[in-house]
Amino acid sequence: MRHAPCPAAGRPSGFAVMVILKRILTDRRILLMAGIGGLMAILAGWIAWKMGVNAEVLKGWWGTVETFLKANPAWLFLAIVVLPGFPVPASALMILAGTVWKERPLMACANCLTGMALNMSWTYWVAAKPARGLVERFLARGTFRLPELPKGDQMQVILLMRLTPGIPLFFQNYLLGFLRVPFLPYLAVSLCCTGVIAIGVLLSSAGVADGNLKPVISGVALIALGVVVVRMLRKKVRVKTEKLKS
Repeated sequence: MRHAPCPAAGRPSGFAVMVILKRILTDRRILLMAGIGGLMAILAGWIAWKMGVNAEVLKGWWGTVETFLKANPAWLFLAIVVLPGFPVPASALMILAGTVWKERPLMACANCLTGMALNMSWTYWVAAKPARGLVERFLARGTFRLPELPKGDQMQVILLMRLTPGIPLFFQNYLLGFLRVPFLPYLAVSLCCTGVIAIGVLLSSAGVADGNLKPVISGVALIALGVVVVRMLRKKVRVKTEKLKS
């Protein structure tokens, strides 16, 4: 497979990783697909508003879904495994899990972490195997090629993706799969970076739904801890990257 020349040739490999990620995230075709997805979401919201969907209607739908999932909890677990692989906010599923499983918060945490691990696993392997071949053929007309990362840079790439704000979780999963970073470090770092905040959201929603202040306090504390840890790691990665550039 041909590879486009890297503009960071001769520089440290960490700098080359930054160049690779920048090229991927700024590729016109990827940005075009993201823009189309955003426009479709806005259009769907406008159509729903025109059809009379408002806050009261949404509240009623939420209650209906919650009642169904309490009677059929396996569907909620399946939703956690499947839906975050698409543009569906994982935080909404965590809130729903907290309200549905509010009486058993420890079981809810275990179910959600397991579901997130399975979601991160199937999205990774879909991207690393069949989807990578399709994307390579899609990009074949241009000069850009999906790179094979040097082994020494793989952990840095995982951290950069997980710690960069604003990138949707499902896109991170697929991109890391495209880049074929090692699976076990990918899964461990991913769960550490996202799991703490996700469990915090779940416990907070469970406490609010159950009228119990203790889970709310625990959840807020976990969210705050997760944010602080992520910021510290992001700062360290940024400092290391700046050193590599200089």
